[in-house]
Amino acid sequence: MISVQKVRGFCIVWFVLCVAPSALGQTNPGTGNHDESNGWVIGAYLGGADTGNTHLTLIQPDLATSLVFENVHLNSRSFRPPLYYGIRGGYFLERPSFLGFEAEFVHLKVFADPQQRVRVSGVLRNVALNGELPLGDIVQQYSVSHGVNLLLFNVAARRRINRVADGRLTMTARAGLGPTFPHTESRIEGQGQEQYEFGRLVWQVSGGAEVRVWRGMYLLSEYKFTRTRQNGKVPMGTAESLLRTHQGVFGLGYYF
Repeated sequence: MISVQKVRGFCIVWFVLCVAPSALGQTNPGTGNHDESNGWVIGAYLGGADTGNTHLTLIQPDLATSLVFENVHLNSRSFRPPLYYGIRGGYFLERPSFLGFEAEFVHLKVFADPQQRVRVSGVLRNVALNGELPLGDIVQQYSVSHGVNLLLFNVAARRRINRVADGRLTMTARAGLGPTFPHTESRIEGQGQEQYEFGRLVWQVSGGAEVRVWRGMYLLSEYKFTRTRQNGKVPMGTAESLLRTHQGVFGLGYYF
């Protein structure tokens, strides 16, 4: 069932992507005649993220523990420090001029509430376990608060809409793949651990809009979807989770 918060979030994303660019495009952005062409481009943005519920698999071989926590809800806390943010830079070709290549870094976060009740099954210290209990009875902390840290290498495409906002509106799309460098924090049965580590691959698809406001400067808004399965180190073992995340972002960019 879709929550009120998710509906509200997707409405905000829709407004940012569809309504705001058209409205902004009607204003006078300045006197420059800069036109998007081949060359370098940079961008930076903030935004909000919504990571779907996941199964959290805890493996501690030396403790004879192997557990699966089902449908664990994850929060993003996107606007609490350290913020969710992204930066990217790339180059658009002379021919075809719509095609570009980019490197992008996304600081995505996830937090599991230890007070939530979840269904758990498996073996805890060699004792069979199958039932529902608060996550914090076993896992007092599972978070990646200093970032899942996605490093993406994208293929980007763009198309100017000449009939909208005097040609100042450009639609964009991109797809990318790359490594992750998560900072996993955990506390399992009272034992804590945290570290940066090399994570697994992530991929993304995204679509958005850009509105030129002055010379090479533009406002950007974008919807992004990323998917990565992380297997982070925790005390005496590992914890694995699938992170499927919807993101709505807004920011600034510049064409050189």
